[in-house]
Amino acid sequence: MGADLTGLLGALLAICLVLALAYGFTRYVVGRSAVGHRLSRHMRVLEQLSVGRDQKLLLVQVGEEIHLLGAAQGGITHLRTISPEEAERWRQEASQKAETMSFQKALGEVLRQRKK
Repeated sequence: MGADLTGLLGALLAICLVLALAYGFTRYVVGRSAVGHRLSRHMRVLEQLSVGRDQKLLLVQVGEEIHLLGAAQGGITHLRTISPEEAERWRQEASQKAETMSFQKALGEVLRQRKK
C-alpha cells in the first residue's frame, strides 16, 4: 500500500513538473515573439498576419512612420507606407471594437477565424 501511494505521488509530481515547464516555456516563447512589444528602441511590429506557408504581412512602426511589409522565405518587400491619418483611423476603429466586444464575442470571433 505504501509503495503504491509513493508511486502515485511521484507520478503526480512528475506531471505537475512537466506542466510547469510547458507553461514556463510557452510564456518565454510568447514573450520573445509578442506583437507590439518593443524589441528595439526605434522599431516595433504592430501586427502580423500569416498569408501562406512562410509568408506574412507585417505592419511595422519605424519612428513615427508605419510601413506594410511582405515577408517571405526569399526576403522582405516594402508594400506601402501607411499615412498617419489612416493609422489613426485604424487605431480608433480597433479601440471602438475592443470596447464593444465582450469576451464571449471575442472568443467566438477567434474560433470562427481559426476554422477558415
